[in-house]
Amino acid sequence: MEGIFIGVLCLSGCLTFSTCLPRHYHFVPDAMNWTEAQSYCKETYTDLATIENTEKMKKFNDTVSAAGNSSEVWIGLYSHIDWKWSDGFNGSGAEYRRWGPLDPNNFKANELCVGQTMYATLFDVECHEQRPFVCYRGTLNDSDFVLMNTCKNWSEAQRHCREHFTDLVTVRNDADRDELKKWIKYPLELAWIGLYRDPQIYWSDGCNYSFSSWDEAVNELCSRKVLCGVADLKKGGKWRLFFCEERKPFVCYSVPTVKTLVKVKVRLELQDSSVDLNDPAVKEQILKELQERLEKGLSGVTLKWKEKADGKVFHKEEKGSDKKKKD
Repeated sequence: MEGIFIGVLCLSGCLTFSTCLPRHYHFVPDAMNWTEAQSYCKETYTDLATIENTEKMKKFNDTVSAAGNSSEVWIGLYSHIDWKWSDGFNGSGAEYRRWGPLDPNNFKANELCVGQTMYATLFDVECHEQRPFVCYRGTLNDSDFVLMNTCKNWSEAQRHCREHFTDLVTVRNDADRDELKKWIKYPLELAWIGLYRDPQIYWSDGCNYSFSSWDEAVNELCSRKVLCGVADLKKGGKWRLFFCEERKPFVCYSVPTVKTLVKVKVRLELQDSSVDLNDPAVKEQILKELQERLEKGLSGVTLKWKEKADGKVFHKEEKGSDKKKKD
């Protein structure tokens, strides 16, 4: 065993616990589509703006207002729109839709379940609403529809259909739609069917989506697969979803790099005492092993060697140096 003194390690990078770090917002007045804005932010700063709590919401609003902007600006929010059938059907006819006027409109970004009306049109609705529902029994190619007049929310309706029949009804074509229309009659306004989607709302930088500040407004979906988020400064920075190809100003964010100098002492067991620890290849290998150990507990941290005045990193510790330091 040989005592080796490793001079200084320089740690730099953005730690994963970013909520502990100050976040700076940067308003960019140039109108771009969402993808262009995202690229600009990643190249120039860190990413499009992420807003994780009310404190950051206020900081965001203050930054944009101070820049003289009071309109809609792109932020890092986006949503995938992926409609699915409860029974998992994805064959021919899975994309069949006969939406009502202005639907799906995803009011308050929270309409994830679908019902059919007595006029045989589809509407997206908040899943917690209590509605009658239609199940089917048998197979899709040989099925009977069953109307349940007991009102349940969508998940309860799905569970009931699966326990007592096959599933909530799947509507694949005009024939299914017309058959369903026979069951949903006045005074019923709307009954649950098997169409639904998951929220699938994300931040551009991969941050967890937990905090939200949606405007009480419609978010027109049409047949889009992806929609992108804006903050409307006229409404206190409340969020809405728009077509991503629209051109708007935007807000980026940056996180200052945190650098910490750490002085460490290690003992290395060398199989070959002639190994030069200051050899670039050897230093790189040691640094790689230290980095791998560090990443078991932290991510986003980069280790770099800091050389002494003589250009070396490693220096042998003199015998008795510990005793001298204690004295």
